Amino acid sequence: MTTDEVMKLLAVKYGAPAWAFLPQVRNATGWAREPRTADALAMGLWPSRGMELNGFEVKVTRGDWLRELRDPAKADEIFQFCDRWWVVAADKKIVLPGELPPTWGLLVPRNGGLGAETEAPRLTPSPLDKPFLAAILRKTVEVCVPKDEVDSKIEAARQNERERLGHEVERAQRELADYRKEVGRFESESGVKIVDAWSWGNIGRAVKDVITRGPEKIRQAIEEHQRWAQRIVEDCEQQLTEHDPAPSTVRQAE
Repeated sequence: MTTDEVMKLLAVKYGAPAWAFLPQVRNATGWAREPRTADALAMGLWPSRGMELNGFEVKVTRGDWLRELRDPAKADEIFQFCDRWWVVAADKKIVLPGELPPTWGLLVPRNGGLGAETEAPRLTPSPLDKPFLAAILRKTVEVCVPKDEVDSKIEAARQNERERLGHEVERAQRELADYRKEVGRFESESGVKIVDAWSWGNIGRAVKDVITRGPEKIRQAIEEHQRWAQRIVEDCEQQLTEHDPAPSTVRQAE
C-alpha cells in the first residue's frame, strides 16, 4: 500500500462534517523554526466528541519507521500541540510489538479502512502558538475551495446531468416511435392485433413454434392432405365401378 493510498483512507476516517482534515502541515510559516511537517492533522469539530487535535505520521515501509524511531525529536515540534498522536502504518508488521512509544497510537488497514491497533492516549497539549496557527491556516487556504466555487461546480454538474437525461429521454422517445411503427407494420402484414387479441406470451410462443417446429408441421399437414386426397380418389374409383353398367346390358339396349 502506498502513502497516497494510506492518506486517502485517513482522509475518509477523519472526514467532514465531524473533522477538518489537513494533509502535510508544517510547524510554522517562514523559517523562524527548523521546518518539521506532520503527514496530516485532523481537528474535531463537534463539541460532543471533544474537539481534539490529532496528529499523524504515515509509514509504509519498515525502514521509514526505524528512521522515525532513531529521531524522536522530529515529531515533537508538532506532537506538543496535539491531543493525540498516531502512527499510521500501511501494514501492522511495520511496527513490531514493544516499539511504539507509550504516548502514540497505531492505526492499520482493516476491513477496507483504518482501525486502531493501539489506541492513542489523551495528551496534555501546549496551547497553539501563532507560528503553528499560521501554518494551519495557510494549509487550510491551500486545500479548501471557496463555497461559491463549490456551489458553482455542483450546479454545473446538475445541469450536465439534466442535459444528459434530456438526451436519454429524447433517444428513448425516438426508439419508442420506431418500435410502434414496426409493431403497426407487423399487425398490418400479419392481421394479428398484438395488444387487443394476443398476449405477448402467446405471440412469443407462436413465433417460437413457427421457427422451431413450423417446417415439420407443414410437412405433416401436406402428408395428411396427400393421404386424404388419395382416399378420396380411391372412393371415387370404387363408386364409379359400382355404378358402371354391365357390358351385356349395354349391348341389349343397343
